[in-house]
Amino acid sequence: MQEEFSSKMEIVKTLEAEWGETPAGFYNSKTNKSVEKFWTYNRCLQYLFKLRREYVRTDYGRMHKSML
Repeated sequence: MQEEFSSKMEIVKTLEAEWGETPAGFYNSKTNKSVEKFWTYNRCLQYLFKLRREYVRTDYGRMHKSML
């Protein structure tokens, strides 16, 4: 069962809470205007699902499941 997200902001907040991602990395900044074009709603969602599927959280960050 997959969660339902109504906006990219909800996905980014989940990435921040579960994986320690920095929200600024998914939105435009003053110097980089192409980030938001890359991190679309669907791409953020697929990235979240990939992290959940292939990685585990550790005290030091995240580790690929194949490394366990």
